[in-house]
Amino acid sequence: MHNVIIETELHVVTPNEPGILGRVLGTLANAGVNLRALSVYTREDEGHFLLLTSNNKKAETSLRALGYKVKTNSVITVEISDRIGAGAEIGALLGNSVIDVDYSYGSSAGKGQALLVFKTNNNKKAYDTLK
Repeated sequence: MHNVIIETELHVVTPNEPGILGRVLGTLANAGVNLRALSVYTREDEGHFLLLTSNNKKAETSLRALGYKVKTNSVITVEISDRIGAGAEIGALLGNSVIDVDYSYGSSAGKGQALLVFKTNNNKKAYDTLK
């Protein structure tokens, strides 16, 4: 039905300070790592980056060298058509299968395709549901 993949996302914890976005993304660029998806938020004095990259090993090594904490999460990625209601259909499929979504983020450049990222309570079941 959709292009669905179980992937590994990097969760990077940094200080919450001016310039941190540029520092993290610049570090990836200098390491030759392409960023495929990104979500950033702050909590108290920490910056949290959820990253899908072209090379997690290089990204992790580069970010750890700056003293940032890096852990990995298993996530589901879904490529869908960029049209009204496409995301709602994915949400309904997950809900009907009683899959709890811990968090999600996504992106579209308006060129016909969108990428959605989901961390769920059961990624295998989510994968099977959306495949």
